[in-house]
Amino acid sequence: MDDATYAKLIAGIKKWIEQTLIEYATEMQPVAAAKFERLKGYYPVDVLERVNRVIVDRCPVPPLAVSGIAQLADIESWDLKGIPWKNTIFIRRDLADWDAVHFHEMLHIIQWECLGTKGYLTAWAIGTITRGYRDNPLEEMAFRHQVRFETETTPYDVVAEVQAETAALPADCFDITKIS
Repeated sequence: MDDATYAKLIAGIKKWIEQTLIEYATEMQPVAAAKFERLKGYYPVDVLERVNRVIVDRCPVPPLAVSGIAQLADIESWDLKGIPWKNTIFIRRDLADWDAVHFHEMLHIIQWECLGTKGYLTAWAIGTITRGYRDNPLEEMAFRHQVRFETETTPYDVVAEVQAETAALPADCFDITKIS
């Protein structure tokens, strides 16, 4: 994919994200309001207060089929447990009380803040296209930390670890020539 086409695609997705956040603005509440006590051991209070959550029947996904990227078109039909969009996580209603899905999606918000919107969307798309969803570097990181959250009892500074891991992502995670 050439730079101009990719820039147009990213601009369209950014616009969709902004419209989606406006659409759900009245349903947003800080993750801190959910009172997941364990999350406080992993995320600073300011993160729990500034990251919003929205409980939905189906997680909103941009219309990727029109993007022309066949490898991403299927995402529209996935039954996602949660999804991050900028500073907000959308969680499926039947999982609203599961702290681990909140932990996982909040981790993506930290990645997003490190990479910016274009960097996050690029790395996620390229990772999914080239390695598949579960082996996508951003998802692999989130699932690995989620397992720690679910199996270990000692909290750790997930923000610092994720920031360091995200900063160390290889350059090929952002190589748009891998998008056809």
